[in-house]
Amino acid sequence: MRYLPAYAFIVLIIAMGPTAPAQTLKAVPATNAANPAIVVRHVIGLEKIDPQKSGKLTLQNGSMHFDGGKESATVPAASIDGIFVGSETTQSGGKAGKVVKTAAMAAPFESGKVLSLLMRTKVDILTISYRDGEGALHGAIFALPIGRGIDMRTQLIAAGARAGASVEPELKERKQP
Repeated sequence: MRYLPAYAFIVLIIAMGPTAPAQTLKAVPATNAANPAIVVRHVIGLEKIDPQKSGKLTLQNGSMHFDGGKESATVPAASIDGIFVGSETTQSGGKAGKVVKTAAMAAPFESGKVLSLLMRTKVDILTISYRDGEGALHGAIFALPIGRGIDMRTQLIAAGARAGASVEPELKERKQP
């Protein structure tokens, strides 16, 4: 009986989980219909842009443009010499999700761990390496909606970016002494 409020709280969270606001990444309409803006999260790498900043990523006039509201950055596609795409599972829900997950840890019999399984989402990770005007090497990492990483890579290559070498791990046999 003493755990009844905790159980009710967990059931409420699980039942409302799909309707709770989450930190999702989605495509938004832009002025250029051929290259719509994509809402992305800048993980790290662009100068003057805070890490974990959300914003719109577009391709305009042969350049990749990140607009994070007050902060923006442009990287010419011709200066990009490596584009790599992968996928990753991250925690959704934003700040509210972190609060709910922390509160669910107090649930009895570790039943709050189920909530953390429900609050997962997959994203594509786009990593680019580029050179600035002085020739210095830089890199930037973005989290895109699932399935949009390959599309962005294709668009960047079409705009003049170089895809970079395919990195395959080489298996070398070790000689036994």
